[in-house]
Amino acid sequence: MYIVFFIFFVYLLLIICFSFIFFFVKNHKNNLLIIDYTVVIPVKNEVDNIIHCINSILTQKNLPKKIIIVDDHSSDDTYKVIQENFLNSELIKYIRLDNQESSKKTAIKKGLLSCDTDWVMITDADCVWHKSFSESFNFDNDKRLISFPVVYANASSFISKVFQVELLLINSVGWVSMLLKKPFLISGAGMMFKKYDYLEFCETITTPTTHGDDMFFLEFIKKKYGNDTIQINLSPRSLVFTKPPKDVKEYVHQRARWSSKTPYYQNFISWFWAILTSLIQFSIPLALLFNIKIGILLLSTKLLAELFLYSSAVKFFKISYHLLACIFFSMFSWIFFIMILYRWVSGFEWKKN
Repeated sequence: MYIVFFIFFVYLLLIICFSFIFFFVKNHKNNLLIIDYTVVIPVKNEVDNIIHCINSILTQKNLPKKIIIVDDHSSDDTYKVIQENFLNSELIKYIRLDNQESSKKTAIKKGLLSCDTDWVMITDADCVWHKSFSESFNFDNDKRLISFPVVYANASSFISKVFQVELLLINSVGWVSMLLKKPFLISGAGMMFKKYDYLEFCETITTPTTHGDDMFFLEFIKKKYGNDTIQINLSPRSLVFTKPPKDVKEYVHQRARWSSKTPYYQNFISWFWAILTSLIQFSIPLALLFNIKIGILLLSTKLLAELFLYSSAVKFFKISYHLLACIFFSMFSWIFFIMILYRWVSGFEWKKN
């Protein structure tokens, strides 16, 4: 039992430390970095999202030189809506993968081979950028990989607010790790890098899975150039908004995909955080089963820590605050964890579409 208390103490201490860091992050409001960059958007059956994504980029103050859309054999009307809405735009370039080509990694690579700028931003078709997103660029040319915070938007139902809380908690830990020069988490929905770095990654690294190239690319950059070349652009204007899962089933499926990459990570911090959080989730139902008072104490400790981190991040990014959703997730996240673990073990498809 002492080991369990020690695990929760370590978790509490780390989360509180991460929370305080948000109070010391400098927000560069008036330091617009003008750079030439290209946006690459890999798509597959994104007819409902692609227009909103492109429009959020076209309204930026610092426009990209080109927006390259690479279609991975969509079976819907993605190409049609692009043609109808952006036919006359010189900024938009549409590419379709050949019959023998597939995967998001291949789509990104093909897009990079068609761009003329050194810096490239990749994002997903179901994402939209903050209206001042391009005014948040603040990094030196010696950087090789820039991460932008990704959060869920349009959380109308209670369960979608719970998902919004969960993603913010997960990503906040990753963002703080970058600020501390110990990066171990990144999202491919908001990632800027040097074009030839990713092309070298594609040519020299054989990834152990057909998915999750963003995380493996992060490890590639860390190993080749060092932690100092990786940066998080952390400000309220740097946000990339994406859609939350539609329901619990989709959420569990998505998280099972994400967690399936964990065994292949090669840095200590990724493993440490995965093991620590897993032990936290396993300990709660066991404690509730054998000693209800200790179980409640552990849940209360976890709730206080996560509520502090969530509140700190919400205040920093100036986004909607969902107190009840945070309490609900913190109290019952162990149930979600068990569902995700079962889904992972029982098998799943990487992409439904």
